[in-house]
Amino acid sequence: MKNFLHLLGHCVRRNTFHALVTATTPSVILTLTALLVNGCATQTFEQPASLGADLQSRAGVAPVWTHPDAKVIDAQTLHAAAVTALPNPLNEVDAVAIALDASPSIAKLISQTSSLRAEAIDISTPSNPVVNFTSGVPLDSMSAVPIFAMLMFQVDELWKQPLRSEVARDNYQAALLSLGASAVALAVETRVAWHEVAMRSEERNLAQSDLQITENLLAIARERFAVGESTGDAVAKSQAELTDAHHRLMQAREMLSAAQLSLMALLGRAEASTDWRTGAPDSSSAFAIHAPIANEQKLLAALADSRLDVRAAQAQANAAKSKVELARKSRSNKLDVGAGFDRDMEGDKAIAFSANVELPIFNNGSARIDKAEAELQTANIEAERVRQAAIIELRAAMVKALALQEKRDISGVNSLAPSAEIFKRAQLSADVGEGSRRDVIDAQHAFNHAKLELNDLERQRRGARLALAKAAGFLPAEVMP
Repeated sequence: MKNFLHLLGHCVRRNTFHALVTATTPSVILTLTALLVNGCATQTFEQPASLGADLQSRAGVAPVWTHPDAKVIDAQTLHAAAVTALPNPLNEVDAVAIALDASPSIAKLISQTSSLRAEAIDISTPSNPVVNFTSGVPLDSMSAVPIFAMLMFQVDELWKQPLRSEVARDNYQAALLSLGASAVALAVETRVAWHEVAMRSEERNLAQSDLQITENLLAIARERFAVGESTGDAVAKSQAELTDAHHRLMQAREMLSAAQLSLMALLGRAEASTDWRTGAPDSSSAFAIHAPIANEQKLLAALADSRLDVRAAQAQANAAKSKVELARKSRSNKLDVGAGFDRDMEGDKAIAFSANVELPIFNNGSARIDKAEAELQTANIEAERVRQAAIIELRAAMVKALALQEKRDISGVNSLAPSAEIFKRAQLSADVGEGSRRDVIDAQHAFNHAKLELNDLERQRRGARLALAKAAGFLPAEVMP
């Protein structure tokens, strides 16, 4: 018995429950193992695929990687995608799908989220029991050798492990929501870039038409100057207008190329050809762009649920709250309990028990609690900061969207419509012989400039409306502004 207690004193460790049993008592091991496993059950964690429904409603597309059997997006896949030709024409919904499936930034976040998921599972998994077997070699052939089997458990894990698992779950949930928020933001940026390309393409066509018109005006000015019906000043003016038209066309081509490259960067097609054009718009963004803007208060009321980044910040605050509870649980005195069965060299048998209690004399855990409470305060402040930032973003987007909508509408009424009417009357006058070809081309030139101005405002208006959709969380179409 003396030998057994000596061994037990060496084997019992702080925060650990030790059960010393012989090979003839497996029922004790099974009972204690079942107790620990039931008390420290591992929680399950959603895969990034669980974002499919949220992304479908907010981004309008469920990416391939949200399918349960989807392949991992690795660097080799992205490298191959970089040179893959884009569909021609490129529809808006296809552009969003390509961006979410081939964007290096999203692929990186998916990989990081998967790593965090594995880490969270590891943290929330109960500690493995440890079995030690001790024996020896007799120095005397007549001696008996005692055999000890030792099963060790951490008793305090029974009440700490659920809290650790809760912290891990909330941290991973925050990472998952952050991935979703980034995917939604990328989807909206892709839509904005797609419409930018579409409107820049229209601008290039209008600039090309304007160049042709100014060439005709210069030709007429030279003809009239040749027959003495005009002065050299008129020719010089027409030449200046032609130069402006050339510059406008070159700028339009440059802006179109820049818009295409910006979109291709979002799509992960850095090395692909730019020989493509935009196709059909998506009904989801069409609703967001053209439907009447909803009441600001309605959007603000839905912000806490619609914005995934706001929900992610709240999940971080929940994790910090669980950490406070864990710190408080860890403050309690630590109890080590041991039990075992001993048969000494003389064949005597005995059962022994041991208990160690930590005395909180020097460290009572109050500093750990203060630290956890300070981190909770920080997390709550950050969650509130994110919420207020989302509100400001939404309100600012609302102001800009309304302003550009009004500006575009005013330009359409006060500039485009009159220019169209003047052009129409000039054509009618020329048809009946009351007007000149020069008057018709002048009116066409003014009308084309009005269309260029309106095209630029429409491009800005679409970007502003999609920015409003992003600020609102890109809600489903039935509740979108």
